[in-house]
Amino acid sequence: MLHATHAARRQLRLAILGCGAITEMAHIPAASGLDEACLTGLVDTNLAHAQALAARYGIPLAAAKLDDVMGQVDAIILATPPHVRPGLARQAFGAGLHVLCEKPLANTTAECKIILESAKQSNRTLAVAHTARFFPNRIHVHTLLQREFLGKIITVDVEQGDPYDWPTRTGYTVRQDLVRGGVLLNEGIHSLDTLFWWFGMPLDFEYEDDSLGGIESNARIKMTFTGDITGKFRLSRTCKLANQITIEGDAGKLSIPLYNQAQIFLTRGGHMVTQRLASCDWDFVGIVAEQLRDFVFSIEAAKTPRVTGDEGLRLIEFIEKCYAVKRQRPLPKRAPIPGLTW
Repeated sequence: MLHATHAARRQLRLAILGCGAITEMAHIPAASGLDEACLTGLVDTNLAHAQALAARYGIPLAAAKLDDVMGQVDAIILATPPHVRPGLARQAFGAGLHVLCEKPLANTTAECKIILESAKQSNRTLAVAHTARFFPNRIHVHTLLQREFLGKIITVDVEQGDPYDWPTRTGYTVRQDLVRGGVLLNEGIHSLDTLFWWFGMPLDFEYEDDSLGGIESNARIKMTFTGDITGKFRLSRTCKLANQITIEGDAGKLSIPLYNQAQIFLTRGGHMVTQRLASCDWDFVGIVAEQLRDFVFSIEAAKTPRVTGDEGLRLIEFIEKCYAVKRQRPLPKRAPIPGLTW
């Protein structure tokens, strides 16, 4: 019986659309080592690059267009820049394929809704790659919060920032012609997803950033969640920040490193202890593999994936509201101190 189940899972044929940095660093090695599916193809408009990666990893197919692998795959990882995702997702769903979409789901709420409607009409699975949902320490924190381990939560504080150094092939994350936002839409979206997962959507918020009409490199958000929980979120592409989430309750405090999947630091009664929830502090390929297993399982068992299209949409809806608030304010004629927001 185990052998038969394993064989059935191997029948799911997977292709990756978009062969940029995240595909090369994470999706290919994660999918290549997966027992639950078979990485069958790579698709990229730069066919030579796709062919080179396919040869390096022993992937049977390399193509320049999704049409070229139709009929040879069952599901895709959509890892292109976001401005082309709605059209490609609609094409994939129309061909009966399941889709795991990189974040952000799309650039705008309207584009997200195109993807969601296409998934609904085709009755196919749509999952969104918010990988932090698979971190062992964040899963554990979610459980602690549900159990009210810290008592009544008072504040949650997020600091996330480093000088920008992502090894991009296209540079789309800093190009206003290809994206609708900067550090919030790209880097900050993972932490926002974590906050909304743990505390629900904010009841109200205040937003500011350093944009003078272009895309932002620094942003700050103040939020209020149900239960009179106040939240602060500082983001930066120019400043080195603490890169941690701090949650304070009336019975203790938790600190969670943003770039550590294993540890949390718990303070109760004036004493701090370190809890380790996994053997490895950082194994991003392993986390992406867990995300892929969840995607495959959701297809095979007709279950809801851990991060749904609706959850991807709500993040873009919130980010659009933040940007709308900023557009209502008068802008300074030139940027004052670097890192300052307004």
